[in-house]
Amino acid sequence: MEHEEQRKELGDCLEHVGHKVTRVDTFHNAMEILRTADFDLIVSDVHLQNGGSVFDFLRRVKGDPHMNPVPFVFFSAEPKEVGKYLSDGVRTAARALGAARYVIMPQFDGSAFLHEIEWLIPQEQIGSYYSGSQSGNGHNGHDAQIGLVTKP
Repeated sequence: MEHEEQRKELGDCLEHVGHKVTRVDTFHNAMEILRTADFDLIVSDVHLQNGGSVFDFLRRVKGDPHMNPVPFVFFSAEPKEVGKYLSDGVRTAARALGAARYVIMPQFDGSAFLHEIEWLIPQEQIGSYYSGSQSGNGHNGHDAQIGLVTKP
């Protein structure tokens, strides 16, 4: 995502339903954090520009036995015309390399995004936003750890 507002909006959407979000702004920083912490989901901007492409990032994650099982989501918010034109090819390549999902949104919609990824998060860690509050604080106490990689 090119703009800070979009990065914040996505992270806030996930945190609102009780997930813990780690925001990282470069490919190299993401790899360092992924080596030292466990995550339930990785969401990456499709258009990374800091040290490698999203395909490089996905190959490194899926090539590491510790990170391989973690679902990886490609995300593109407000894509430019060329991004829209190339989306089918990007989706095909992403799936071939092991991505669980490719989400493209001309305008960010938090509810739609949550619907796209909820099946990727272990059931016991899905915020109760989806099933009614069990603890009265908006989530069930088993927060998913979500790594959010965006370009600065």
